[in-house]
Amino acid sequence: MDYQQKEALKQKLTVGGIGLVAGAVAWWIVLASFLGWVSPTTAEQRTGDAVQAKVDKALAPFCADRFMADKAALAKFTKASEDYNRDEIVQKTVPKLGVTTVDYQLSDSCANAVEARLKSAARKAAATATHKS
Repeated sequence: MDYQQKEALKQKLTVGGIGLVAGAVAWWIVLASFLGWVSPTTAEQRTGDAVQAKVDKALAPFCADRFMADKAALAKFTKASEDYNRDEIVQKTVPKLGVTTVDYQLSDSCANAVEARLKSAARKAAATATHKS
Protein backbone atom coordinates (compact mmCIF):
# COMPACT_ATOMS: atom_id res chain seq x y z
CA MET A 1 0.00 0.00 0.00
CA ASP A 2 1.54 3.27 -1.03
CA TYR A 3 1.34 6.60 0.74
CA GLN A 4 -1.71 7.92 -1.18
CA GLN A 5 -3.73 4.82 -0.46
CA LYS A 6 -2.85 5.04 3.25
CA GLU A 7 -3.92 8.68 3.35
CA ALA A 8 -7.18 7.91 1.54
CA LEU A 9 -7.91 5.05 3.98
CA LYS A 10 -7.05 7.26 6.93
CA GLN A 11 -9.40 9.96 5.63
CA LYS A 12 -12.22 7.44 5.10
CA LEU A 13 -11.77 6.05 8.61
CA THR A 14 -11.79 9.55 10.09
CA VAL A 15 -14.99 10.49 8.25
CA GLY A 16 -16.53 7.13 9.17
CA GLY A 17 -15.61 7.60 12.85
CA ILE A 18 -17.06 11.09 12.91
CA GLY A 19 -20.24 9.78 11.26
CA LEU A 20 -20.46 6.96 13.78
CA VAL A 21 -20.11 9.32 16.75
CA ALA A 22 -22.54 11.85 15.26
CA GLY A 23 -25.06 9.07 14.59
CA ALA A 24 -24.76 7.76 18.13
CA VAL A 25 -25.28 11.25 19.59
CA ALA A 26 -28.27 11.85 17.30
CA TRP A 27 -29.80 8.50 18.30
CA TRP A 28 -29.29 9.28 22.00
CA ILE A 29 -31.01 12.66 21.53
CA VAL A 30 -33.95 10.98 19.79
CA LEU A 31 -34.24 8.41 22.58
CA ALA A 32 -34.05 10.99 25.33
CA SER A 33 -36.13 13.76 23.76
CA PHE A 34 -38.84 12.07 21.77
CA LEU A 35 -39.12 8.55 23.12
CA GLY A 36 -38.80 9.39 26.83
CA TRP A 37 -35.74 7.27 27.55
CA VAL A 38 -33.91 8.09 30.78
CA SER A 39 -30.96 6.54 32.50
CA PRO A 40 -31.58 3.89 35.17
CA THR A 41 -30.41 6.32 37.86
CA THR A 42 -32.87 8.99 36.74
CA ALA A 43 -35.68 6.44 36.53
CA GLU A 44 -34.91 5.25 40.06
CA GLN A 45 -34.86 8.82 41.37
CA ARG A 46 -38.17 9.67 39.68
CA THR A 47 -39.76 6.50 41.06
CA GLY A 48 -38.52 7.28 44.55
CA ASP A 49 -39.87 10.83 44.32
CA ALA A 50 -43.26 9.58 43.12
CA VAL A 51 -43.49 7.02 45.93
CA GLN A 52 -42.52 9.66 48.50
CA ALA A 53 -45.16 12.04 47.14
CA LYS A 54 -47.84 9.33 47.46
CA VAL A 55 -46.75 8.49 51.02
CA ASP A 56 -46.81 12.19 51.95
CA LYS A 57 -50.27 12.59 50.43
CA ALA A 58 -51.53 9.59 52.41
CA LEU A 59 -49.99 10.71 55.71
CA ALA A 60 -50.85 14.43 55.43
CA PRO A 61 -54.40 14.10 56.86
CA PHE A 62 -53.12 12.19 59.90
CA CYS A 63 -50.38 14.75 60.40
CA ALA A 64 -52.93 17.57 60.13
CA ASP A 65 -55.13 15.87 62.75
CA ARG A 66 -52.24 15.61 65.21
CA PHE A 67 -51.08 19.14 64.47
CA MET A 68 -54.50 20.74 64.85
CA ALA A 69 -54.94 19.09 68.24
CA ASP A 70 -52.14 21.35 69.54
CA LYS A 71 -53.84 24.76 69.91
CA ALA A 72 -50.60 26.63 70.72
CA ALA A 73 -48.92 25.31 67.58
CA LEU A 74 -52.03 26.12 65.56
CA ALA A 75 -51.90 29.71 66.81
CA LYS A 76 -48.22 29.97 65.77
CA PHE A 77 -49.11 28.46 62.40
CA THR A 78 -51.81 31.04 61.67
CA LYS A 79 -49.45 33.88 62.60
CA ALA A 80 -46.55 32.58 60.48
CA SER A 81 -46.22 34.53 57.26
CA GLU A 82 -44.00 32.28 55.14
CA ASP A 83 -44.45 28.69 54.03
CA TYR A 84 -40.98 27.84 55.36
CA ASN A 85 -41.94 28.95 58.86
CA ARG A 86 -45.16 26.96 58.70
CA ASP A 87 -43.31 23.82 57.61
CA GLU A 88 -40.85 24.28 60.46
CA ILE A 89 -43.68 24.69 63.00
CA VAL A 90 -45.27 21.48 61.71
CA GLN A 91 -41.96 19.58 61.92
CA LYS A 92 -41.38 20.71 65.50
CA THR A 93 -44.94 19.94 66.60
CA VAL A 94 -45.28 16.57 64.84
CA PRO A 95 -41.75 15.13 64.55
CA LYS A 96 -42.96 11.57 63.85
CA LEU A 97 -46.05 9.79 62.60
CA GLY A 98 -45.68 6.25 63.85
CA VAL A 99 -42.29 5.14 62.53
CA THR A 100 -42.18 7.81 59.81
CA THR A 101 -40.10 10.88 60.52
CA VAL A 102 -41.77 14.06 59.34
CA ASP A 103 -39.32 15.47 56.82
CA TYR A 104 -39.55 18.67 54.79
CA GLN A 105 -41.78 17.15 52.09
CA LEU A 106 -44.21 15.62 54.55
CA SER A 107 -44.31 18.78 56.67
CA ASP A 108 -45.09 20.77 53.51
CA SER A 109 -47.95 18.39 52.65
CA CYS A 110 -49.17 18.56 56.23
CA ALA A 111 -49.00 22.37 56.27
CA ASN A 112 -51.01 22.48 53.04
CA ALA A 113 -53.62 20.16 54.58
CA VAL A 114 -53.84 22.31 57.73
CA GLU A 115 -54.16 25.45 55.63
CA ALA A 116 -56.92 23.89 53.52
CA ARG A 117 -58.81 22.88 56.66
CA LEU A 118 -58.48 26.38 58.11
CA LYS A 119 -59.75 27.95 54.88
CA SER A 120 -62.66 25.51 54.77
CA ALA A 121 -63.57 26.31 58.38
CA ALA A 122 -63.40 30.05 57.64
CA ARG A 123 -65.72 29.64 54.62
CA LYS A 124 -68.19 27.62 56.69
CA ALA A 125 -68.13 30.22 59.45
CA ALA A 126 -68.72 33.01 56.94
CA ALA A 127 -71.59 31.09 55.35
CA THR A 128 -73.16 30.42 58.74
CA ALA A 129 -72.85 34.10 59.69
CA THR A 130 -74.46 35.13 56.41
CA HIS A 131 -77.42 32.78 56.94
CA LYS A 132 -78.00 34.07 60.49
CA SER A 133 -78.17 37.69 59.31
